[in-house]
Amino acid sequence: MPLLKAEGVTAGYGDTEILHDVRLEVNDGEIVSLIGPNGAGKSTLMKTVFGLVHPKAGTIQFRGRDIARRSPYEIVKEGMCYVPQVANVFVQLTVEENLEMGGYLLDERELPERKERVYELFPKLRERRRQRAGKMSGGERQMVAIGSALMLEPELLLLDEPSAGLSPKLVDEIFDNIRRINETGLAVLMVEQNARKSLQMATRGYVLASGQNRVDGPGERLLNDPEVGRLYLGG
Repeated sequence: MPLLKAEGVTAGYGDTEILHDVRLEVNDGEIVSLIGPNGAGKSTLMKTVFGLVHPKAGTIQFRGRDIARRSPYEIVKEGMCYVPQVANVFVQLTVEENLEMGGYLLDERELPERKERVYELFPKLRERRRQRAGKMSGGERQMVAIGSALMLEPELLLLDEPSAGLSPKLVDEIFDNIRRINETGLAVLMVEQNARKSLQMATRGYVLASGQNRVDGPGERLLNDPEVGRLYLGG
């Protein structure tokens, strides 16, 4: 059974449909990348999976349980966490306070151990744990946002444009962090503007265009597909 399975998903905002009969699967331990041109519906699909947008048609199952019209709060308790592209940290809170907010469902006695696990993944956050998130660089904020999501030890982590607006050096650092997180066994579904780099590390990828599935397959195969390269990877 797939960890996440979406079939025939149609969704949008008000009367405007963005997604049309979209399908998607994520298996345990995979990195699955969603790529496609701007406006393809990638972020809308992720928001629909996480319950921020309710589908007009189709099914979404997580571990075989229907989550299509459940709230994000309920979905988080099922074992899925989401890191949005923007507004993903509390800028007035310190790094440590952000992590504690991420662990809001935990018993207070569990917080020290969970924070320690995040600090082991991101040693830089340990050094900056007393610093306000709003005073940190874009790359450091992303670490805080991802670390906050990891506090609940989800089975599936959703990342929306994790490298957006970062310098090339910080992009490499963020991708290295995602790879290390995945090596712990955590499945990752991500939307990423850097399509080539995301496909290089992806187990599988899906190409969306105009709100519809265009092609999917192993990341390496999509990366080396001339048609995918010409249409979606810049040549």
